[in-house]
Amino acid sequence: MGVICTLLLTACTENNKLPVDIPEGFATDTLKEFARQAEVEILFDRQGVYGVRTNHVEGRYDPASALRIMLENTPLAVNYERETGAYAVFRKE
Repeated sequence: MGVICTLLLTACTENNKLPVDIPEGFATDTLKEFARQAEVEILFDRQGVYGVRTNHVEGRYDPASALRIMLENTPLAVNYERETGAYAVFRKE
């Protein structure tokens, strides 16, 4: 079982569009950088995302849209948890 990584940062609302510039790279790194830039909490299982490369995303986006672009055409997906304000990234089945 993998360790769940929690990146605790100040949450922003779903409607905020923020400037992001995340290079293409391994999800274990790019998800952390995204959380830092977008000031959101992202939960993911390190083993579940290990070895997956995410897409470059640059521009002004709300967090959900930016994450969808990052994860497009990868085996990963994202869910927004309204109760906690966190994003959960997981491997699609």
